[in-house]
Amino acid sequence: MDRVVTRGSSPPRPRPVTPPGVGHFYLSGQGRLYCLNETARQFLREGVPVVEEDLARAELITPEGHPVRPEDLPVPRARRERATCEATFLISGGQLPTRCLTWSAAPLLNPRGELVGVSATAVMTPQEPDWEELAGLAHDLRTPLQSLRLLVPLLESAVLLGPAAEALDRLRGAADRALALGQEVVDWCRAPLQGSGRRGEGGWVELLPLLEGLLAEEQPLAERKGLSLEADVGPALGLEVLTNGQRLGRLISNLLSNAVRYTATGRVRLGVGWRAGRPEERWLVLSVEDTGAGLAADEQESIFLAYHRGRLGRADSDSGGSGLGLNIVDRLVQDLGMTLEVHSEPGRGTRFDLLVPAEVVRQRS
Repeated sequence: MDRVVTRGSSPPRPRPVTPPGVGHFYLSGQGRLYCLNETARQFLREGVPVVEEDLARAELITPEGHPVRPEDLPVPRARRERATCEATFLISGGQLPTRCLTWSAAPLLNPRGELVGVSATAVMTPQEPDWEELAGLAHDLRTPLQSLRLLVPLLESAVLLGPAAEALDRLRGAADRALALGQEVVDWCRAPLQGSGRRGEGGWVELLPLLEGLLAEEQPLAERKGLSLEADVGPALGLEVLTNGQRLGRLISNLLSNAVRYTATGRVRLGVGWRAGRPEERWLVLSVEDTGAGLAADEQESIFLAYHRGRLGRADSDSGGSGLGLNIVDRLVQDLGMTLEVHSEPGRGTRFDLLVPAEVVRQRS
Protein backbone atom coordinates (compact mmCIF):
# COMPACT_ATOMS: atom_id res chain seq x y z
CA MET A 1 0.00 0.00 0.00
CA ASP A 2 2.30 2.74 -1.20
CA ARG A 3 0.00 5.68 -1.77
CA VAL A 4 -2.70 7.38 0.30
CA VAL A 5 -5.51 9.50 -1.10
CA THR A 6 -7.49 11.47 1.47
CA ARG A 7 -11.08 12.57 0.98
CA GLY A 8 -13.01 15.03 3.12
CA SER A 9 -10.04 16.06 5.27
CA SER A 10 -11.31 19.64 5.51
CA PRO A 11 -14.57 20.54 7.29
CA PRO A 12 -17.65 19.83 5.15
CA ARG A 13 -18.64 22.79 3.02
CA PRO A 14 -22.25 23.91 3.19
CA ARG A 15 -24.24 23.55 0.01
CA PRO A 16 -25.86 26.92 -0.49
CA VAL A 17 -29.25 26.99 -2.10
CA THR A 18 -30.58 30.05 -3.87
CA PRO A 19 -34.25 30.51 -2.95
CA PRO A 20 -36.72 30.83 -5.81
CA GLY A 21 -36.75 34.41 -7.02
CA VAL A 22 -37.92 36.70 -9.79
CA GLY A 23 -35.50 39.18 -11.32
CA HIS A 24 -36.54 42.07 -13.58
CA PHE A 25 -34.16 43.53 -16.17
CA TYR A 26 -34.20 46.25 -18.78
CA LEU A 27 -31.86 46.37 -21.79
CA SER A 28 -31.78 49.79 -23.43
CA GLY A 29 -31.74 50.33 -27.15
CA GLN A 30 -28.06 51.25 -26.82
CA GLY A 31 -27.32 47.88 -25.17
CA ARG A 32 -27.00 49.00 -21.55
CA LEU A 33 -28.37 46.54 -19.00
CA TYR A 34 -30.31 47.72 -15.92
CA CYS A 35 -31.36 45.66 -12.90
CA LEU A 36 -34.82 46.73 -11.78
CA ASN A 37 -34.90 44.91 -8.43
CA GLU A 38 -32.57 43.40 -5.84
CA THR A 39 -33.17 39.86 -7.06
CA ALA A 40 -31.91 40.83 -10.50
CA ARG A 41 -28.77 42.26 -8.92
CA GLN A 42 -28.33 39.03 -6.94
CA PHE A 43 -28.66 37.01 -10.15
CA LEU A 44 -25.83 39.01 -11.71
CA ARG A 45 -23.66 38.53 -8.63
CA GLU A 46 -24.19 34.78 -8.95
CA GLY A 47 -23.12 34.87 -12.58
CA VAL A 48 -26.49 34.41 -14.30
CA PRO A 49 -25.92 35.09 -18.03
CA VAL A 50 -28.18 37.80 -19.44
CA VAL A 51 -26.32 38.95 -22.55
CA GLU A 52 -23.85 37.17 -24.82
CA GLU A 53 -20.66 38.12 -23.03
CA ASP A 54 -22.03 36.71 -19.75
CA LEU A 55 -21.94 33.10 -20.95
CA ALA A 56 -18.37 32.70 -19.74
CA ARG A 57 -19.53 33.32 -16.15
CA ALA A 58 -21.58 30.14 -15.64
CA GLU A 59 -22.40 26.84 -17.25
CA LEU A 60 -25.75 27.19 -19.02
CA ILE A 61 -27.43 24.23 -20.71
CA THR A 62 -30.83 23.40 -22.13
CA PRO A 63 -33.10 20.93 -20.26
CA GLU A 64 -31.99 18.36 -22.84
CA GLY A 65 -28.36 18.86 -21.83
CA HIS A 66 -27.10 20.90 -24.81
CA PRO A 67 -24.86 23.96 -24.29
CA VAL A 68 -26.66 27.27 -24.72
CA ARG A 69 -25.32 29.35 -27.62
CA PRO A 70 -25.02 33.14 -27.43
CA GLU A 71 -27.79 33.53 -30.01
CA ASP A 72 -30.16 31.50 -27.80
CA LEU A 73 -30.23 34.01 -24.94
CA PRO A 74 -33.75 35.50 -24.83
CA VAL A 75 -32.81 39.12 -23.99
CA PRO A 76 -30.46 39.81 -26.92
CA ARG A 77 -32.63 37.63 -29.15
CA ALA A 78 -35.73 39.71 -28.36
CA ARG A 79 -33.72 42.83 -29.17
CA ARG A 80 -32.42 41.35 -32.41
CA GLU A 81 -35.68 39.81 -33.66
CA ARG A 82 -38.05 42.41 -32.13
CA ALA A 83 -40.27 39.61 -30.89
CA THR A 84 -41.13 38.13 -27.52
CA CYS A 85 -38.77 35.29 -26.62
CA GLU A 86 -39.07 32.70 -23.88
CA ALA A 87 -36.72 29.94 -22.82
CA THR A 88 -35.82 27.65 -19.93
CA PHE A 89 -32.24 26.77 -19.06
CA LEU A 90 -30.32 24.95 -16.35
CA ILE A 91 -27.52 26.89 -14.69
CA SER A 92 -24.68 25.72 -12.49
CA GLY A 93 -21.41 27.16 -11.34
CA GLY A 94 -19.22 27.65 -8.33
CA GLN A 95 -20.59 26.08 -5.15
CA LEU A 96 -24.24 26.58 -6.03
CA PRO A 97 -26.39 23.62 -7.02
CA THR A 98 -27.93 23.33 -10.46
CA ARG A 99 -30.98 25.56 -10.80
CA CYS A 100 -33.73 26.12 -13.33
CA LEU A 101 -33.84 29.54 -15.02
CA THR A 102 -36.93 30.57 -16.99
CA TRP A 103 -36.74 33.71 -19.13
CA SER A 104 -39.36 35.89 -20.78
CA ALA A 105 -38.15 38.88 -22.80
CA ALA A 106 -40.26 41.33 -24.81
CA PRO A 107 -39.15 44.24 -27.05
CA LEU A 108 -40.46 47.75 -26.36
CA LEU A 109 -41.20 49.77 -29.49
CA ASN A 110 -42.12 53.44 -29.93
CA PRO A 111 -45.07 54.55 -32.10
CA ARG A 112 -42.76 54.62 -35.13
CA GLY A 113 -41.86 50.96 -34.58
CA GLU A 114 -38.35 51.74 -33.43
CA LEU A 115 -36.79 49.66 -30.68
CA VAL A 116 -36.61 51.48 -27.37
CA GLY A 117 -35.39 48.57 -25.24
CA VAL A 118 -36.16 45.09 -23.97
CA SER A 119 -38.06 44.25 -20.79
CA ALA A 120 -37.16 40.85 -19.33
CA THR A 121 -38.08 38.68 -16.36
CA ALA A 122 -36.07 35.73 -15.07
CA VAL A 123 -37.52 33.21 -12.63
CA MET A 124 -35.02 30.98 -10.82
CA THR A 125 -36.10 27.84 -8.98
CA PRO A 126 -34.25 24.77 -7.69
CA GLN A 127 -33.86 22.01 -10.22
CA GLU A 128 -36.47 19.39 -9.46
CA PRO A 129 -35.91 16.69 -8.68
CA ASP A 130 -32.30 16.23 -7.58
CA TRP A 131 -31.58 13.26 -9.80
CA GLU A 132 -28.07 12.78 -8.37
CA GLU A 133 -29.37 12.30 -4.87
CA LEU A 134 -32.26 10.10 -5.98
CA ALA A 135 -29.87 7.95 -8.02
CA GLY A 136 -27.68 7.53 -4.94
CA LEU A 137 -30.55 6.52 -2.69
CA ALA A 138 -31.95 4.13 -5.28
CA HIS A 139 -28.49 2.59 -5.69
CA ASP A 140 -28.22 2.01 -1.95
CA LEU A 141 -31.48 0.09 -1.92
CA ARG A 142 -29.84 -2.63 -3.99
CA THR A 143 -27.64 -4.01 -1.20
CA PRO A 144 -30.34 -4.82 1.39
CA LEU A 145 -32.75 -5.97 -1.30
CA GLN A 146 -30.11 -8.25 -2.79
CA SER A 147 -29.59 -9.72 0.66
CA LEU A 148 -33.31 -10.35 0.93
CA ARG A 149 -33.32 -12.19 -2.38
CA LEU A 150 -30.42 -14.44 -1.35
CA LEU A 151 -31.86 -15.23 2.08
CA VAL A 152 -35.38 -16.22 1.04
CA PRO A 153 -34.32 -19.62 -0.40
CA LEU A 154 -32.39 -20.25 2.82
CA LEU A 155 -35.54 -19.69 4.87
CA GLU A 156 -37.45 -22.09 2.65
CA SER A 157 -35.03 -24.89 3.50
CA ALA A 158 -34.49 -23.89 7.14
CA VAL A 159 -35.80 -27.22 8.43
CA LEU A 160 -32.87 -29.03 6.79
CA LEU A 161 -30.17 -26.40 7.32
CA GLY A 162 -31.20 -25.25 10.78
CA PRO A 163 -30.24 -21.52 10.55
CA ALA A 164 -33.80 -20.23 10.51
CA ALA A 165 -33.46 -17.83 13.44
CA GLU A 166 -30.20 -16.29 12.19
CA ALA A 167 -31.51 -16.01 8.64
CA LEU A 168 -34.69 -14.40 9.89
CA ASP A 169 -32.66 -11.80 11.81
CA ARG A 170 -30.67 -10.99 8.67
CA LEU A 171 -33.86 -10.76 6.68
CA ARG A 172 -35.43 -8.43 9.20
CA GLY A 173 -32.35 -6.16 9.37
CA ALA A 174 -32.07 -5.89 5.60
CA ALA A 175 -35.79 -5.16 5.29
CA ASP A 176 -35.59 -2.45 7.96
CA ARG A 177 -32.73 -0.74 6.13
CA ALA A 178 -34.57 -0.94 2.82
CA LEU A 179 -37.65 0.63 4.36
CA ALA A 180 -35.59 3.40 6.00
CA LEU A 181 -33.89 4.24 2.70
CA GLY A 182 -37.26 4.26 0.97
CA GLN A 183 -38.55 6.71 3.55
CA GLU A 184 -35.54 8.96 2.94
CA VAL A 185 -36.39 8.98 -0.77
CA VAL A 186 -39.91 10.08 0.08
CA ASP A 187 -38.68 12.76 2.50
CA TRP A 188 -36.15 14.06 -0.02
CA CYS A 189 -38.80 14.43 -2.72
CA ARG A 190 -41.34 15.96 -0.37
CA ALA A 191 -39.08 18.54 1.34
CA PRO A 192 -38.87 21.12 -1.51
CA LEU A 193 -42.64 21.09 -1.92
CA GLN A 194 -43.06 21.85 1.78
CA GLY A 195 -40.38 24.55 1.78
CA SER A 196 -38.17 22.59 4.14
CA GLY A 197 -34.60 21.44 3.79
CA ARG A 198 -33.12 18.00 3.67
CA ARG A 199 -33.59 15.98 6.82
CA GLY A 200 -30.35 15.78 8.71
CA GLU A 201 -31.21 14.71 12.24
CA GLY A 202 -28.43 13.08 14.22
CA GLY A 203 -28.05 11.43 17.58
CA TRP A 204 -25.96 8.94 19.50
CA VAL A 205 -25.72 5.76 17.41
CA GLU A 206 -24.60 2.48 18.99
CA LEU A 207 -21.78 1.39 16.71
CA LEU A 208 -21.39 -2.37 17.21
CA PRO A 209 -24.97 -3.40 16.32
CA LEU A 210 -24.81 -1.15 13.25
CA LEU A 211 -21.59 -2.81 12.03
CA GLU A 212 -22.81 -6.33 12.80
CA GLY A 213 -26.03 -5.71 10.86
CA LEU A 214 -24.12 -4.46 7.82
CA LEU A 215 -21.76 -7.44 7.92
CA ALA A 216 -24.75 -9.80 8.09
CA GLU A 217 -26.19 -8.22 4.94
CA GLU A 218 -22.99 -8.92 3.01
CA GLN A 219 -22.46 -12.46 4.32
CA PRO A 220 -24.68 -14.31 1.79
CA LEU A 221 -22.99 -12.77 -1.25
CA ALA A 222 -19.53 -13.30 0.27
CA GLU A 223 -20.35 -16.97 0.89
CA ARG A 224 -21.69 -17.42 -2.62
CA LYS A 225 -18.43 -16.01 -4.04
CA GLY A 226 -16.29 -18.11 -1.70
CA LEU A 227 -14.90 -15.06 0.10
CA SER A 228 -13.99 -14.90 3.76
CA LEU A 229 -15.84 -12.01 5.41
CA GLU A 230 -13.81 -11.15 8.49
CA ALA A 231 -14.62 -8.79 11.34
CA ASP A 232 -12.41 -7.24 13.98
CA VAL A 233 -15.03 -5.01 15.57
CA GLY A 234 -14.46 -5.81 19.24
CA PRO A 235 -13.14 -2.28 19.97
CA ALA A 236 -16.59 -0.94 18.96
CA LEU A 237 -18.22 -2.65 21.96
CA GLY A 238 -20.09 -0.03 23.96
CA LEU A 239 -19.09 2.86 21.68
CA GLU A 240 -21.61 5.42 20.44
CA VAL A 241 -21.08 7.95 17.65
CA LEU A 242 -22.86 11.30 17.45
CA THR A 243 -23.95 11.27 13.81
CA ASN A 244 -26.77 10.51 11.41
CA GLY A 245 -27.03 6.74 11.75
CA GLN A 246 -28.85 6.22 8.47
CA ARG A 247 -26.14 7.99 6.48
CA LEU A 248 -23.26 6.38 8.37
CA GLY A 249 -24.86 3.03 7.60
CA ARG A 250 -25.11 3.91 3.91
CA LEU A 251 -21.46 4.95 3.86
CA ILE A 252 -20.10 1.75 5.44
CA SER A 253 -22.52 -0.42 3.48
CA ASN A 254 -21.23 0.99 0.22
CA LEU A 255 -17.61 0.35 1.21
CA LEU A 256 -18.41 -3.23 2.23
CA SER A 257 -20.58 -4.05 -0.77
CA ASN A 258 -18.00 -2.59 -3.17
CA ALA A 259 -15.27 -4.69 -1.55
CA VAL A 260 -17.31 -7.90 -1.77
CA ARG A 261 -18.52 -7.14 -5.28
CA TYR A 262 -15.08 -6.40 -6.73
CA THR A 263 -13.04 -9.04 -4.89
CA ALA A 264 -12.76 -12.27 -6.86
CA THR A 265 -10.87 -14.40 -4.31
CA GLY A 266 -9.56 -14.05 -0.77
CA ARG A 267 -11.18 -11.97 1.93
CA VAL A 268 -12.90 -8.75 2.94
CA ARG A 269 -12.27 -7.43 6.42
CA LEU A 270 -14.06 -4.82 8.54
CA GLY A 271 -11.95 -3.48 11.38
CA VAL A 272 -12.30 -0.94 14.19
CA GLY A 273 -9.44 0.73 16.02
CA TRP A 274 -8.00 3.98 17.33
CA ARG A 275 -5.37 6.23 15.81
CA ALA A 276 -3.54 9.13 17.41
CA GLY A 277 -2.09 12.06 15.46
CA ARG A 278 -0.87 15.28 16.95
CA PRO A 279 -1.39 15.57 20.74
CA GLU A 280 -4.83 17.11 20.28
CA GLU A 281 -5.90 14.68 17.54
CA ARG A 282 -7.42 11.23 17.94
CA TRP A 283 -9.68 9.28 15.62
CA LEU A 284 -11.79 6.18 15.68
CA VAL A 285 -10.91 4.33 12.48
CA LEU A 286 -13.38 2.09 10.65
CA SER A 287 -11.47 0.11 8.00
CA VAL A 288 -12.71 -1.94 5.05
CA GLU A 289 -9.93 -3.96 3.45
CA ASP A 290 -10.04 -6.40 0.55
CA THR A 291 -7.72 -8.66 -1.45
CA GLY A 292 -9.08 -7.47 -4.79
CA ALA A 293 -7.28 -6.17 -7.86
CA GLY A 294 -6.30 -2.87 -6.26
CA LEU A 295 -6.24 0.56 -7.87
CA ALA A 296 -3.77 2.09 -10.26
CA ALA A 297 -2.21 5.30 -8.94
CA ASP A 298 -3.95 7.44 -11.56
CA GLU A 299 -7.36 6.08 -10.55
CA GLN A 300 -7.27 6.68 -6.81
CA GLU A 301 -8.98 10.06 -7.22
CA SER A 302 -11.21 9.30 -10.22
CA ILE A 303 -12.92 6.33 -8.53
CA PHE A 304 -15.02 8.85 -6.61
CA LEU A 305 -16.55 10.21 -9.82
CA ALA A 306 -20.10 9.10 -10.58
CA TYR A 307 -20.38 6.03 -12.85
CA HIS A 308 -16.64 5.38 -12.75
CA ARG A 309 -15.35 1.85 -12.23
CA GLY A 310 -11.68 1.01 -11.81
CA ARG A 311 -10.01 -0.64 -14.78
CA LEU A 312 -8.68 -3.57 -12.76
CA GLY A 313 -11.99 -4.09 -11.00
CA ARG A 314 -13.83 -4.19 -14.34
CA ALA A 315 -11.45 -6.80 -15.66
CA ASP A 316 -11.80 -9.14 -12.69
CA SER A 317 -15.48 -8.73 -11.83
CA ASP A 318 -18.82 -9.54 -13.43
CA SER A 319 -20.61 -7.79 -10.59
CA GLY A 320 -22.55 -5.39 -12.76
CA GLY A 321 -21.77 -2.52 -10.43
CA SER A 322 -23.14 0.85 -11.50
CA GLY A 323 -20.11 2.96 -10.55
CA LEU A 324 -22.13 5.05 -8.10
CA GLY A 325 -21.03 3.51 -4.80
CA LEU A 326 -17.85 5.49 -4.13
CA ASN A 327 -19.39 8.71 -5.42
CA ILE A 328 -22.09 8.27 -2.78
CA VAL A 329 -19.42 7.52 -0.18
CA ASP A 330 -17.59 10.73 -1.09
CA ARG A 331 -20.75 12.83 -0.64
CA LEU A 332 -21.61 11.15 2.66
CA VAL A 333 -18.09 11.65 4.04
CA GLN A 334 -18.49 15.38 3.41
CA ASP A 335 -22.00 15.44 4.85
CA LEU A 336 -20.93 13.72 8.06
CA GLY A 337 -17.76 15.77 8.58
CA MET A 338 -15.48 12.72 8.54
CA THR A 339 -12.32 11.82 6.63
CA LEU A 340 -11.73 8.90 4.24
CA GLU A 341 -8.30 7.58 3.33
CA VAL A 342 -7.66 5.25 0.38
CA HIS A 343 -4.67 2.90 0.59
CA SER A 344 -4.20 0.82 -2.55
CA GLU A 345 -1.70 -0.72 -4.91
CA PRO A 346 -2.36 -2.83 -8.04
CA GLY A 347 -2.35 -6.52 -7.22
CA ARG A 348 -2.35 -5.96 -3.44
CA GLY A 349 -5.93 -4.97 -2.73
CA THR A 350 -7.42 -1.81 -1.26
CA ARG A 351 -8.11 -0.46 2.22
CA PHE A 352 -10.50 2.37 3.00
CA ASP A 353 -10.04 4.02 6.41
CA LEU A 354 -12.93 6.13 7.68
CA LEU A 355 -11.67 8.52 10.37
CA VAL A 356 -14.26 9.57 12.94
CA PRO A 357 -13.19 12.46 15.21
CA ALA A 358 -12.84 11.33 18.82
CA GLU A 359 -14.97 14.24 20.03
CA VAL A 360 -18.10 12.65 18.51
CA VAL A 361 -17.40 9.23 20.06
CA ARG A 362 -18.27 8.18 23.60
CA GLN A 363 -18.30 5.04 25.70
CA ARG A 364 -21.83 4.08 26.68
CA SER A 365 -22.21 4.25 30.44
